[in-house]
Amino acid sequence: MFGVFIEDAIPPAFLYSFLTLIVAYHVFAPLCSTVKQRSWILTTISSAVMSLSSLPLFFQYVDFRGDLRGIRSTFWTESTGRFFQAYLVADLLMGVIYYRSKINLLTGWIHHTLYIFIVEYASRMGWSHLFTLCAVMEVPTFVLAIASLNPRFRSDVVFALSFFVTRIVLHLFLCASMVVSRHTVTNDSYGPGVIMACVFPLHAFWFYGCLKGFVKRAKSAKPQPIKQGTVMASPSLSGLTSSRARSWMLPRRRGSLRQAVRAWDRLELRQAAGRFGDVQRRLRASLPATREQVYAYIGLERPLSGEPQRTAAVKTESP
Repeated sequence: MFGVFIEDAIPPAFLYSFLTLIVAYHVFAPLCSTVKQRSWILTTISSAVMSLSSLPLFFQYVDFRGDLRGIRSTFWTESTGRFFQAYLVADLLMGVIYYRSKINLLTGWIHHTLYIFIVEYASRMGWSHLFTLCAVMEVPTFVLAIASLNPRFRSDVVFALSFFVTRIVLHLFLCASMVVSRHTVTNDSYGPGVIMACVFPLHAFWFYGCLKGFVKRAKSAKPQPIKQGTVMASPSLSGLTSSRARSWMLPRRRGSLRQAVRAWDRLELRQAAGRFGDVQRRLRASLPATREQVYAYIGLERPLSGEPQRTAAVKTESP
């Protein structure tokens, strides 16, 4: 008696699908090493089942050139809708228990709850065939899900192309077909067409984000050109410079250098020479005690009076 009550309250297709998905999750979860992979197990199964279930109706839709009058609701389309409901409930339940951080507000709670009621509405109105036909839009979801389980299967081009074909182009055609054929398909109801129109902006927003990701990755892959005038610091000289002196001397040196260049542009050559001399004195002061050796090596140190000019040559001692 209790079993009969459950079957009357809950459709058998929903109950059996729900139990199967729960068992499938616990079977495949130990094979996944991360929480992210485990969160995509049920989505991968659901998107594969929904995509395959929609193909016969999709081929009929193409064969009838967009005419929905040749498609009818059957036990198969009804069971497909109940399976999707079971997936939505199971994903939320397993998410709360095992991967709560991956169930966000929009694509988790709001999305799943809305589609539970949309499927129920389509089933009660006898439009399960329309929902099953629209399930072909789960193809890009399967592409994304299988790549999340195994990165080797990732293909951004395949995902973007399948998303554009199904959730942008086909979505518009299906929406138009439901509105045009409403007299014979939905008993003059605009319900399916309105639902399709309300969902389309979300698909368009997701596709826009996909394109932004393409552009961002393309820009980051390009090598950054080196600007002219950029001076590469020598590791040997930077090692000799005191970090404490560099922290307060560099801003002052840069300011003096900018003033000298401005003076040079105004042809104030004497003041410019004085500024460059100030830069040289500050640079000497910022170097450690071995600065004389560094300047002697690069040829900038002035020799003392009566002392011959040093060269960069190093004399080796004979054994």
